[in-house]
Amino acid sequence: MEVVIKCAAAALLSSLVCLLIKRTNPEMSMILSAGVIVIIVAAALGFASSLIELAQAVRNISSGADVLITPVLKCVGIGAVTKISAELCRDSSQSSAAAAVDMAGTLCAIGVSMPLILSMLKMIGGMT
Repeated sequence: MEVVIKCAAAALLSSLVCLLIKRTNPEMSMILSAGVIVIIVAAALGFASSLIELAQAVRNISSGADVLITPVLKCVGIGAVTKISAELCRDSSQSSAAAAVDMAGTLCAIGVSMPLILSMLKMIGGMT
């Protein structure tokens, strides 16, 4: 909870500073925005170890957990990178690039989730 509050405060402060300097120096505003994103992501990576432990616990409990967990974690990563990249593009008035990043992220997420979808369909097919 404490990390989220710090990240939100950093993001809000950065947004205010970016608004102030965007008219005079838009390049510096973009660099500041990207730098704050890197700091926030680095702070959030502290929780990655607990997610890895959870994935290992699920893998130990069930034999086919790799097929189930790996695509989900990859989709979450793809979604986070896509969202941040698209918003950075929108901030720099590149909405067409943002749309392309959104579409690429969607297609990548669908591609990564195919093994999960196939295993689910096999499971449903085995029930009948």
